[in-house]
Amino acid sequence: MSNESRSSSYTATLQDISRLKQTATDAVNDMSGSPSTDGTGNKSQLRELVGRFQEEGSEHLQEITGKLSDLTNTTRIYISKRPLFCVGAALTIGFLIGLGRRRSRD
Repeated sequence: MSNESRSSSYTATLQDISRLKQTATDAVNDMSGSPSTDGTGNKSQLRELVGRFQEEGSEHLQEITGKLSDLTNTTRIYISKRPLFCVGAALTIGFLIGLGRRRSRD
């Protein structure tokens, strides 16, 4: 995944969160502006708001799951094409972490 797609995805997520906050604020303002004796109007607005949150949340979850699946498949392909390089990189990283831990104890 490139940095451009990460930043655009991050920006899109922030915009979605901003819209959700605005929707919640509007719903709260609507509830406080129109008092009802039995609260059925408020309940329906709240159910609608929760339903909207669930729909948008499940859409984002499916999108993230798809991207994670793509990343996993890409990683598997890369490792299968370059197994010795990957083993060497893993050993090097492990060695460096071990050195760092040894130095932090001393």
